[in-house]
Amino acid sequence: MSQSPYTPFTPAPSAPPAQLVSTRWLLALVTVSLGGYLLVLSLAGQFIQLFTGMRIELSYGAMLVLQLLFAVAVVLLGLFFAPTSLARRSIAGAIVAVVVLFTVILQAVRLTTGLGSATVFIGFTFADAFVMLPLALGAAWLVVRARPGVAYAALALVVIPALVHWALLVNGVDSVTTQIVMLILGALVAAGIGWGGAIAARVLGGSSAAPRPQPQPQYAPYTQQPVYEEQNDRPAERGPVI
Repeated sequence: MSQSPYTPFTPAPSAPPAQLVSTRWLLALVTVSLGGYLLVLSLAGQFIQLFTGMRIELSYGAMLVLQLLFAVAVVLLGLFFAPTSLARRSIAGAIVAVVVLFTVILQAVRLTTGLGSATVFIGFTFADAFVMLPLALGAAWLVVRARPGVAYAALALVVIPALVHWALLVNGVDSVTTQIVMLILGALVAAGIGWGGAIAARVLGGSSAAPRPQPQPQYAPYTQQPVYEEQNDRPAERGPVI
């Protein structure tokens, strides 16, 4: 009796691993950029009112703190999306958290007790959100992308917003124009750090930390054993029929 050949089950094709990795990198980039924008709005905006001695209601102050924490959480979420090792994501997240905390502390000291002759210098460098945030986000992105060590030289680009911010204030540019210029410049500097890392990796042969997909083991297709209905059909029983 003839039987139809067995057709093994073929699962539906899934998305290629390379496409999934690219999608996760894009999602991480967009989320980190959004979080960075929220951080700039917070640290360079109304959050500093907490340290100016202004009379602020408790609920309003709590809202400003929550806005800052939410912005940090968005950045950390974006770093978590990156398809790299947990260690690199943790280091990058720690960099952002430490730099944000450091900037907040220096802003508070500068606006309350002052830092003596270094107050002006600190105000345009370590306490300036337009300088420290591109530095933090750029360094974190270089970490998750596993860029070579020479790529971190691109972090020196943060000197540009420090000098420009100082020049704008010295020349009496209004605060609104200053905020717009510094926001655009900070975004360009952060992007420049990322591109600098990419160029360094391409020149030096470095690569991102995305895990390479492991080859799946190949199995031979399942073949159904023939069904023997007659007694002498089995191979071991073939022979003269009695």
